[in-house]
Amino acid sequence: MDWIMIPLNCAIVFGCIYKVVELFVHKRERLMLISKITELSNIDFKGINFYSSGNKYTALRIGWLMLGVGFGFLVGFLLNFMTAEGKLDNFYDYQYYDKVGGIIYIACICIFGGIGLLISYLAERKAEKPEEKTEF
Repeated sequence: MDWIMIPLNCAIVFGCIYKVVELFVHKRERLMLISKITELSNIDFKGINFYSSGNKYTALRIGWLMLGVGFGFLVGFLLNFMTAEGKLDNFYDYQYYDKVGGIIYIACICIFGGIGLLISYLAERKAEKPEEKTEF
């Protein structure tokens, strides 16, 4: 038992010294971060356009994408149902139509999701275009 006490005591002393030094170093880092935050709080953000990154129509994009994906699921289900009806006589036919059905689902989801994003792009472009005023 005496052979473990010396390394254990050294490890405890080293660990305590390390934690005290780390505490003071992190205190300095936290103070530097606080000073930077106070510098940033003095900046005027009134002239900054937060929609410049294209986040203005995010809800429209997500909505059209989800509509397209849902419609893709529906069309994929209908195509899979129509192609596999009455043709599942044995196990090998079932495996074949199961793989074909998966391909149909993925293809319809991608196609209709892309169509949904295309529609949202066209709607965004139409909304961004200034309306022409006709004078009589």
